[in-house]
Amino acid sequence: MPILINAYSTATQPPTINFPCERLYHRGLDDSELMQHLNGFIGYVMQAGDGQMNSRRYALYRHIQRVKHQFAFEIEEDNFNEFTTWGWQANAIILMTDGTIRNPDGDVLLDPDDDIDFDVIVPYPPEALKRKTKTEQYLAKLGLHTPTHLPPVIAESEVILRTPDEVAKRALAIMLTGIQAESFRENNPINPMEFKERCPTGFAALSNNERDFIYSEQPTEQDVIDMSWKYEALLPLQWAINWQSELPFADTICNVSSLVDEGMEHSEQDISTATLRPVSELLDALDLHYRLHWIIRDFRINDKQPPASIISDVIQERHYALNWLTSFENADWDDVDTPT
Repeated sequence: MPILINAYSTATQPPTINFPCERLYHRGLDDSELMQHLNGFIGYVMQAGDGQMNSRRYALYRHIQRVKHQFAFEIEEDNFNEFTTWGWQANAIILMTDGTIRNPDGDVLLDPDDDIDFDVIVPYPPEALKRKTKTEQYLAKLGLHTPTHLPPVIAESEVILRTPDEVAKRALAIMLTGIQAESFRENNPINPMEFKERCPTGFAALSNNERDFIYSEQPTEQDVIDMSWKYEALLPLQWAINWQSELPFADTICNVSSLVDEGMEHSEQDISTATLRPVSELLDALDLHYRLHWIIRDFRINDKQPPASIISDVIQERHYALNWLTSFENADWDDVDTPT
């Protein structure tokens, strides 16, 4: 008897379907209807059963957000094991006609009655799980710990990075915003036209919030503080395109002079020559700061002082920048989220 399967793969390039089946359709990110469908799928996950957030529901929510391909096909029940191999390689979850969401082995991850077996494995690419373990071991040596249920970050096989050109422009825009924040602190704001003249590329890349801030006549003290901290978001972006040689541990404030010097030097060069570091290095940094961010939020929730070995605002801004770099939720700069 044939089984109807909807498979949702997070892989940018899923493996070739090499098992016996009748392919009904395939949709990728180039199909505008896929995103609408995935939003509905997220709603289904969030409303199933009691609708209360838990680690399983959160994992499925994040999986669906990363989906790059949806496949629908019918397979004979005797061929399900052959599908299973493909499903794990594609990092897919499957939706069955009975309303259950399952992993490639066919084990139920979520059913309409919200009967959840938390021992059932949620699909993650092997490289993401390996990175998570490596980060946890590194943090443990520093006396820092995160819960085992905290998922890995996006993997090499799933990620769509911002282009080097995008990162360079974004870095220049943040630099200009930081310089203006300093000038506001000194009660000597810079005419925005000076920024346009000296760094036209960065000026053109300003986000709406950054542009409003640079043109402000009297920004609030909090706005000035917030924009000043964005230098800490600038550091990982400059590091990502090799304008900085290192991204040190988040226990020190960045060297603002170094960031501005590098930015101004590169603003006079052809940024089209910018290149990104290897994707594995970028995702290592993301995984580390994601877990560090969970740690500082956990300390805050429990009304405890974070360890002296880490600086909360540094971690927040780095996580923000790295989420943007890895296209988290496909958000524009002003709208980046940093959930943990």
